[in-house]
Amino acid sequence: MSFVERNGKNAGLTPEEELNLWENYNSRARARIVEAYQPLVFHIFGRLGLNLGEEAVDLISEGNVGLIQAVDNYDYRRGVPFKSYAYLRVKGAMIDYLRSQKIAVKGGELREFDFFSALAAEGKDKYSIDRLEFVFAHLPALSPRESQIINGLYVEGLSQRELATRLKCTPANISILHGRAVKRLKKFVAEERRRGMAAGIAWF
Repeated sequence: MSFVERNGKNAGLTPEEELNLWENYNSRARARIVEAYQPLVFHIFGRLGLNLGEEAVDLISEGNVGLIQAVDNYDYRRGVPFKSYAYLRVKGAMIDYLRSQKIAVKGGELREFDFFSALAAEGKDKYSIDRLEFVFAHLPALSPRESQIINGLYVEGLSQRELATRLKCTPANISILHGRAVKRLKKFVAEERRRGMAAGIAWF
């Protein structure tokens, strides 16, 4: 699948425009990509549903740091949509900040985000592009409904409630199927690790 096919239009760029920026990456392209994906930070902030007052500024700043890290660490030649990679880094940075400040973060969606993002962890890198490429390459091995849920949550950035409405089910159904999908993906990761160890290859 090509970069253009993997990456749908975002708030500021067509896939073709974005690909051109990655292919001709420099400080100006970097700034343009960050600007184009800025709405993602506010989208995730709004989805957290927190009333923080002045601390909201710090939380959004942490999200911006996560976005910049995503841009700096992304490789457009890999099989991972940038929006998915950025989503994990931005939301992860925000949640880490909230927890460091001992601000309660509740809800099943956050717990499930932790489960999925753990699939991307490799050593000290919490969001390894190698791991994510492996995970996204194995989405076709999931059931059609499980694949829809992973794509809806981590590619389109929908909430569980929004996805439940689209799929004509309940958020509880989404949660259950999300858990099954993550369990299947973890199994694929474990199998690949065993194959690598048997072959004497360091993998993840």
